[in-house]
Amino acid sequence: MQTVKITYLYNSGFAVELSEHFLVFDYYMDHVDTGRRGMAGGVLTARDFPADKQVLVFVSHRHADHYNSVIFKWRRFLGDRVHYILSSDVPVREKALRLEPYQAQQVAGAMVSTFGSTDEGVSFFVEVEGVRIFHAGDFNLWHWQEESTVAEVNAAKRAFLQEMEKLKSSISALDIAFFPVDPRQGRGFEAGARHFMRVMQPKVLVPMHFGEQVDAVQRFVAAAPAAHTRIFRIGARGDELQVNL
Repeated sequence: MQTVKITYLYNSGFAVELSEHFLVFDYYMDHVDTGRRGMAGGVLTARDFPADKQVLVFVSHRHADHYNSVIFKWRRFLGDRVHYILSSDVPVREKALRLEPYQAQQVAGAMVSTFGSTDEGVSFFVEVEGVRIFHAGDFNLWHWQEESTVAEVNAAKRAFLQEMEKLKSSISALDIAFFPVDPRQGRGFEAGARHFMRVMQPKVLVPMHFGEQVDAVQRFVAAAPAAHTRIFRIGARGDELQVNL
């Protein structure tokens, strides 16, 4: 049995700890606003990184709410244990593995595969220590149906479903999936996550990309009951979920 600890940092940012690896996805909010310090407040400091594990840092795209160049300062105390895996659209000169959509690379004992997005950058599928993890980045059904034309909504649906077909045909099973539930979309904000959960049937679904509107998580849970998927009911930065797989 593999035990995985997931910590919510902010927006689409998470830390995922396994036996031999420590993964960080889309880290950008580097100050604490909850009165708590370090990872308990959603910020990673030197003491929060396990001393004996490989660290993989993922950036799905260049948007300011998914990327902060502070991540490269971690190399000062992590040394060769840290590995940066970035979407090719992220403008950096630092040493990093940069991937286009639909590429695969072995990194520090993990197989990293990229898929597309319905916005910018890539989504990540990571197979590590027998655990299968998907982080959507900005891949979602961005319908914005309360402010878009019918043609725009239909185009958004087509783009989303086309990418979903690629995921379904390539990924046979998922343990943990991080997926947007952005309440700014208004009515049907959870439609993309509901469809993803129904098609891919991850064991655990982690809502993300809701910013300060944490209540969106509970609204999503109420709108998307799932008999076979556990949903991480995030309430604040630093919240943790331990999963036994």
